Amino acid sequence: MEQKQNAAPLTVRYSGDVPATLRRWCDAHAHQVVEVDAGYGYATDRDGGFAYDVLLRPGWSMSDDACHTLIEPTVKAMLAQLRIVAPCDCDSCMAEKSR
Repeated sequence: MEQKQNAAPLTVRYSGDVPATLRRWCDAHAHQVVEVDAGYGYATDRDGGFAYDVLLRPGWSMSDDACHTLIEPTVKAMLAQLRIVAPCDCDSCMAEKSR
């Protein structure tokens, strides 16, 4: 997805205590990532319910299942998921891109 010329640079919204490693990756890929939240996403005893949630921009999804929100309990797991994000042409993304 290309930015329009003279458009404001894309930025990522952050909430919670997002580690610098994850921030750097998301800032460098702001054309793919809208928002990152460090908070509660899982209900397991092992991780205490903590997870990183990443909302992808329209036109991007997990390559294997067209999921637009990623939820992982660790930065390492989230970065592994982010590295395989792919262009998405689902109806929702196509409608959003045509706006």
